[in-house]
Amino acid sequence: MQKMQSIADRWKRIEHEVQDAALSCGRNPHDITIVAVSKMHSLEYIQQAYDAGARVFGENYAQEFRDKIQESQSIHFIPEWHFIGALQSNKVKYVIPHAALIHSCFSVSVADEIQRLSKKLDMITPVLVQVNTSGETSKSGIELDRIDEFMEQLQGYGNIKPRGLMTIPTATDDDMQLTKEFTVLRTIHERLKQTCEHPNDWNILSMGMSDDFNLAIREGATHVRIGTAIFGERNQ
Repeated sequence: MQKMQSIADRWKRIEHEVQDAALSCGRNPHDITIVAVSKMHSLEYIQQAYDAGARVFGENYAQEFRDKIQESQSIHFIPEWHFIGALQSNKVKYVIPHAALIHSCFSVSVADEIQRLSKKLDMITPVLVQVNTSGETSKSGIELDRIDEFMEQLQGYGNIKPRGLMTIPTATDDDMQLTKEFTVLRTIHERLKQTCEHPNDWNILSMGMSDDFNLAIREGATHVRIGTAIFGERNQ
C-alpha cells in the first residue's frame, strides 16, 4: 500500500511540476506528454501509476517490452506503450507491432527491419530520430552531420512515419549545457519541418528526463521521459 501511495503521490507531483513548467514559459500543459519510464518495474506498479493518471509508458529493453505487453494484454490492461531504449535490428521483432511510438531510430539497419516487419504486417510505424546532441561516443543517436542524409533515407520507407526527434543529453548538472543541447534539437526539428514529406505529422520533440524536464519544456519538448521521479529507484 505504501508503494502505491508513493507512486500516486509522485505522479501527482510530477504532473503539477510539468504543468507549472509549461505555464511559466507560456505553453499549454496539454501539449506535453509525460512518458512514464517503467523499465525494471512490475506491471503492478505500472497499473498503480495508470490509476493515478499516467497513460503513456516507456520501456528500454525489447524483450522486457514484449513480455510486459503480453502480460498486460492477458489481463485486458492496455495503456499506450512507447519504446525508448537503444534498439538492435535483431530485437525489432519484439517491438513491432506493439509500440505506439519508437523514440530511438538512428541506424539504417534498424530502420530496414522496422520497414520490413511493418510492411509484412501492413502497418505504419511512427518513429523518432534519436540525435546525439552531446557528441559523446558513449551516447546513442545519429551524429549531427548525418541527420539530413538519414532523414532522406527514412522518408523513402513506405511503412515508417518519422514524427520528430529525440535526444539523451550530456549527464551533467550544468543547466547551460543542457539548455544548449535542447536548443540544438529544437532548431534541427524546426529546420527539418520545412523539408519533411508530412510537416503536419512532424510535431514531436522527446527530450527531458526526471532531473531536467523543466529545461526541456522551456525549449519546446512535447514528450518528457520520467522514471525515477514517478516510480522511485529501480529494482536491481
